[in-house]
This record gives sequence, C-alpha cells and structure tokens, in this order.
Amino acid sequence: MNFEFLADRTDVIPIVAKWYFDEWGYSVPGNSIQKTVKRISRKLNRDKAPFHMLAIENEKILGVGQLKQYEMDIYPEKEFWLGSVFVSPDARKRGVGSNIANHIASVAEELGVNEIYLQTEALDGGLYKYLGWRIIETTKYKDIHVAVMVRQLRP
Repeated sequence: MNFEFLADRTDVIPIVAKWYFDEWGYSVPGNSIQKTVKRISRKLNRDKAPFHMLAIENEKILGVGQLKQYEMDIYPEKEFWLGSVFVSPDARKRGVGSNIANHIASVAEELGVNEIYLQTEALDGGLYKYLGWRIIETTKYKDIHVAVMVRQLRP
C-alpha cells in the first residue's frame, strides 16, 4: 500500500466526494455531491493542513483521510485534527484505516505538528486506542456522543 496526496490525484476527487456524501454528507440539508467536490477541492495542500491523503494499492483507491484544522468549534485551542477517514467497503478489515491514520500522523509530525486530535463515535476509542491515541473526554457534539482523543507526535 502506498500513499498519495489527493492534490496529486485530483482525478479521483469525484470518488472521494461520493464516499463522503454517502457516509456523512447526505444528512446535511442542502448538501450535494457537487458541493462536496467543491469543498474537497479547496483542501488540496501538500505542505500544510488541510490536506487529504489517499491509500492506494495496484492503482486502486482504497481509502482516504484528512488532516484538518479546528474541526470542533468547542475546542478553539486544538488546531490539528485527523478526520474524514473513509475506507472503501471492499478494502475494509485489511488495516487500511490504521495505515491512513498512522501515515497522516507521520506527515503531520514532519510538518512540525506536536499533537493531533480526533473525534469518534466509538466512545471507548475503538481502533484509535490501539494506534496510540488517548481519550481526553467524551462529549455531546452536534447531538452526537463522541470521544475526543489526542495523539502526541512530538515532545
């Protein structure tokens, strides 16, 4: 499995947009796949957040994740967030999500980020607790109970 910035594979933005829309975006009033394409297209960095990272194997896109900034407005002091991790249904249960999360953390560290956060509906931390993330609290955010987690990248 290798990784590429979505900025270098803009041809697959429609695929990523459909994944995101079908998984999360359909419930947002007024949203569409076309609007999702536009939002993604504004986040095509390589050397700073926000950026999207693709997991690829044999030229097939397996999944995607994003290094975001200020994802949860109730935490204005927490800048960098892992989010929008999605693995294609036919690539699940193969470690793709773990590899995406770890790779994004590595790139963030190379960019000088000290710690990154995430939110997950798995209140016990789910997969992320096994990848070195620590729950800092559970809260209700936008009517959803989530665990907020942190991963220290640099001392």
